Amino acid sequence: MASRRRMLLKVIILGDSGVGKTSLMNQYVNRKFSNQYKATIGADFLTKEIQFEDRLFTLQIWDTAGQERFQSLGVAFYRGADCCVLVYDVNVMKSFDNLNNWREEFLIQAGPSDPENFPFVVLGNKIDVDGGNSRVVRWPAYLLMLFGF
Repeated sequence: MASRRRMLLKVIILGDSGVGKTSLMNQYVNRKFSNQYKATIGADFLTKEIQFEDRLFTLQIWDTAGQERFQSLGVAFYRGADCCVLVYDVNVMKSFDNLNNWREEFLIQAGPSDPENFPFVVLGNKIDVDGGNSRVVRWPAYLLMLFGF
């Protein structure tokens, strides 16, 4: 029988503007995709309940603006995060190159108690664009270089 106790997990999605953070969140939570681009202003969040083994979890998924002008809002949104998802567009090398900046800025502003072991997930998005012909970031070589492996 599943435990009645629910655990809240705060997940932050970060990355450059236009990499598809909002689309990823909407696809995961609502199973909906839209081709219309609308920039996120500040931050927004959705929740999704999932069951893992015998526990219920509520994911509070925070979608943040990728524009530089909104990065000062980070402290308020990042505090208390349990995980950070770093998103890049596989067709735009700069979005990949900026992942370490997003990671470092998150660690500074969120101030996790154990930054060395804080969980990050890296997602390459938009692999379907142009049938994959415009892809410039290949897995895993660039990722390994990014994090110094």
